[in-house]
Amino acid sequence: MKTLFIGKQFSDDPAGRYYTDGDGNGEEFREEVLKPILAAGKPFKINIDENVEGYGSSFLVEAFGGLVKHGYFDKEYIKSKIEVVYQDTDFEFYADKIYKYLDEAKYNSMKYISSKKAAVDEKRYNDSIDKNFIKEFL
Repeated sequence: MKTLFIGKQFSDDPAGRYYTDGDGNGEEFREEVLKPILAAGKPFKINIDENVEGYGSSFLVEAFGGLVKHGYFDKEYIKSKIEVVYQDTDFEFYADKIYKYLDEAKYNSMKYISSKKAAVDEKRYNDSIDKNFIKEFL
């Protein structure tokens, strides 16, 4: 089973909810990383502790809860495809939060409206993260 390393492959400082919060935000991670990988249907691991100091709740809610809230996948499907892994026991807190946000999200309860164009126009988002790594999960 392949492992996605958030801190090595996506951002060593994952933060913010929307594209307007800058590169490495939860919306970007959901839309451009998690969504296409989950759509491929293959189980994978998500390493949450290597090369990362921590996560804000806004990033985790948007990235993980948003998958359910925007009607992309139901929580049972997501839980059957991802395994959140970590070595540092301090990160158990974040793993628990990920599963909590998945459980609390109401399926298809909010229409998705991207903030990417506004963020680019306002020069608050540069699309600086190379996401070619997702090809190995597809």
